[in-house]
Amino acid sequence: MPALSLTAMHTLALYGPFAARVRMAWTYVARQVLDEDPATPGNPLRVSLARSVLNPSDLTGATSGLTPVIATCETVLTAAAGAPSPEPAALCDAVTDDQLITAVKDAWNITAGVTPALVDPSAT
Repeated sequence: MPALSLTAMHTLALYGPFAARVRMAWTYVARQVLDEDPATPGNPLRVSLARSVLNPSDLTGATSGLTPVIATCETVLTAAAGAPSPEPAALCDAVTDDQLITAVKDAWNITAGVTPALVDPSAT
């Protein structure tokens, strides 16, 4: 079972300040991906996602369709589960910026469509 209920995850994902922080974490990591070595496994897919993140279809929205990916990440769930209350603000405050950036980095390949076999061919 996850550290938070699905309802709590959904509430966190919809909470404006959390969504804005997640958006900035995706943007921060996207800029790093654009600077990585082109020989990085899955680079074309990783760069494609970075460009999508940096050029969203809705430039006015603070939210991101990628927020649920992060709200369901184990790093974020574990941190949010330590919040003093189940209120969205408390759940959000329990998650540090470093944890959000780690969650985005951990989710980048799967979100970009990079398969484990592409990253580590010996794994197949």
